[in-house]
Amino acid sequence: MDNMDNNVNQEPQASSPQSNPPAYPRRRSRRVKNSGCAGTMVYVIAVLGVSIVLSLAAIFIANDVFAFVKDNAVKEITVAENTDLLELADQLDDEGVISYGTIFKLYVRVKGDNAGVLAGSYALNPNMDYGQIIDTLVNMSSTETTTITIPEGYTVAQIKQLLLDEHVCTEDALDEELNNYAFRHDFLQSELPAEEGWLEGYLFPDTYEIYKGNSTVRNTINTMLNNFDDKYDEEIQAGAEALDRTMHEIVTVASLIEREARVDEERATIAGVIYNRLNNASSFPYLQIDASVLYGLGRVSGTLSEEDLNSSSPYNLYLHEGLPPGPICNPGYASLYAAAYPEEHNYYYYVAMPDGTHLFANSYEEHQANIAASDAAQAAAAAEGSDE
Repeated sequence: MDNMDNNVNQEPQASSPQSNPPAYPRRRSRRVKNSGCAGTMVYVIAVLGVSIVLSLAAIFIANDVFAFVKDNAVKEITVAENTDLLELADQLDDEGVISYGTIFKLYVRVKGDNAGVLAGSYALNPNMDYGQIIDTLVNMSSTETTTITIPEGYTVAQIKQLLLDEHVCTEDALDEELNNYAFRHDFLQSELPAEEGWLEGYLFPDTYEIYKGNSTVRNTINTMLNNFDDKYDEEIQAGAEALDRTMHEIVTVASLIEREARVDEERATIAGVIYNRLNNASSFPYLQIDASVLYGLGRVSGTLSEEDLNSSSPYNLYLHEGLPPGPICNPGYASLYAAAYPEEHNYYYYVAMPDGTHLFANSYEEHQANIAASDAAQAAAAAEGSDE
């Protein structure tokens, strides 16, 4: 029992200092320290390498865009129909005019210069910068001329297509001048601001020798407008004043005559019918001229359906009184003269015959009889044509 008490009450003895030696911080491995330095060096070298590569790329790209140091060698580039600058980038790259087609496309998009390029051959040099290349392609001026004939009665849309068919310029360049440029001719001032179709009636039909190229488009249109100014002479002005009609009204009437008349001798007679109706609007409020309805529908020929005759276009002279808003084509001198000097008569109606002449009437009953005669003649002509 005593021994047990002694054991229970005995306090634990402190450990000997020699049994648990003191802890000291462990020294870093030299290998770990060295690997950290190596990683930093690799990172620095990688950054420097990427920077050098990017710098070199920037230098090469800048040299291509701005042509600081590039070869001087003329390249002949042939451009196909309906090609724009973006589509041409790869060809320029392949031909060695530029070195980076993708960068050229980006440049065009950023500058907003993706214009159409006139079909043909171009002399380009790699030492030209991107701006010079684009300017040469888009604003080509040429010493090559072509002769075009604009028939009387052609619309602006038809004249535009004629110029495109003759490869005079690109559609973009032509649209810009036709629809947006404010030509300064006195007779156009009342028509400003410029908009689509605003030159209708004033591009005088004639034969012109013109230069090819986008940079000459404005001069080409100016030439047509100057020709109109010359042709609308003092005699026509005097006739317009006697009728108390403005130039715009005379040109509009002349355009109707141009599209309706097929025989020169009938121009003044048709003009008389138009003015008879205009001057008796209470009895004849509508001119009912098919050519004007067709123009409003974007057509120049064809048969009018019931739906066409009920169209809401302001050029539908079956539903809108008086003259249309403006000319429906570009009339020649004979029609301008007829509009200024209409024949005096009592006709209010006319109907076409197969040979291009018309039957005129001063009453609706007579007009109905003329329509029957015209229908019979048209049927006979059709039958004769089918026999042949």
